[in-house]
Amino acid sequence: MQIRTPKKYQGVQRRNVIGCRRLSFYLLMLALIGLGIAIALNRATLAPIVQNAVYDFIGQLEDTAATMAVPEPTPTVDPRNSLVEANNYWLSGALGEATDLYIDIADSMPNSVEVFRRIAIGKINESRYDEAVNYGERAINADPFDAEAWAVYAWALDWDKRATEALANVLHALELAPDSSRARAYLAEVYSSLGQAQRAELALDDLLEADPDSAEGIRARGLLKWNRNDFSGALDDFKTAYSLADNMSFIAIDIAIIEKDLGNYATAQEFLLQVVDADPYNPHALFRLGEIAVSFEGNPAQAMRHLQDCVDLNPDYLYCHFMLGRAQERLGSIEDAAASFERAIELGSDNPQHYYWAGYSQILLGNCARALAYLEPGLRLARQSVPPRFVADIEAVIPDCDPAFLGRDTG
Repeated sequence: MQIRTPKKYQGVQRRNVIGCRRLSFYLLMLALIGLGIAIALNRATLAPIVQNAVYDFIGQLEDTAATMAVPEPTPTVDPRNSLVEANNYWLSGALGEATDLYIDIADSMPNSVEVFRRIAIGKINESRYDEAVNYGERAINADPFDAEAWAVYAWALDWDKRATEALANVLHALELAPDSSRARAYLAEVYSSLGQAQRAELALDDLLEADPDSAEGIRARGLLKWNRNDFSGALDDFKTAYSLADNMSFIAIDIAIIEKDLGNYATAQEFLLQVVDADPYNPHALFRLGEIAVSFEGNPAQAMRHLQDCVDLNPDYLYCHFMLGRAQERLGSIEDAAASFERAIELGSDNPQHYYWAGYSQILLGNCARALAYLEPGLRLARQSVPPRFVADIEAVIPDCDPAFLGRDTG
């Protein structure tokens, strides 16, 4: 039997007119309305505060983004190993390799005057005289009181055919170091460039009395003898200088040129090949090897290899362009030859021989108007040269395009 127990009386529960959630909502709305009214009434005061807060937040975001975008810093390259390698190349005569390495580390060693001096000499070796001048200036900037820097800068100016400027700078080098053998030797070279051979000779006499083993001084004396057509005396001085500084390839090239002029082609090639073995892209050596192969050995194909290397390395070396044209003409490539001769003239040649070949190649191509555009100024240059050179050669071919030409003055 189931017994039913009556439930406890709980009374009647009344519903709340306003629930808690609804009350909270109304209170929040009232607060927001009040805040809005306060902001509206105080806009002039609150606007800058809000604006600054927004700008600060945006600035933080920008700083975070910039920090995230910055790459990891790279470690500074230690130039010491490259410097040792460059010095070894320099001492072995590989001036081109050394110069490239010095340039690579130059910015890491802005106060190393020796690095910039050597780059300047290396650029002279590459026939890049304007660049040599620039690096000479950087050597001075690295140490304005270094006499050697001023001397090398003056030497670069002299090679760049700015002998008057060179004189002022080499004299300043001697003010800083009156006993500098290099500066005194370069002074003699500058005097020679200015046509003051007697002053050059006196300067060298004093230098070599004080420093008889100055390679620069002995070479400078050889240049004076060479200018006086004392080929044997010049050759002796160059060989002596080269024995004292056998890494200076331009001295070996001086020797090779005289040996070539004396008809000793095998000896000349021997010295030039020594240079190329140590410094494979030396433009002076490549040009002279090409010259011997074209003009004296009759081997234009061999010349082409040397001369193409030369123009690839130094496109502004006009002599290699000219000699490349000679090799191309010998091989029957007249159009290529004409382009090479033209390039030599575009690069600033004032050699009447270059104008002769530029004009003659155009005659062979049947371009008389273009031929005369080279032959007539070439004839003027030939007549102005001392002694006159290629006058007869140019006068002989002009009638092929101008039958009325009778050796008249083209000026």
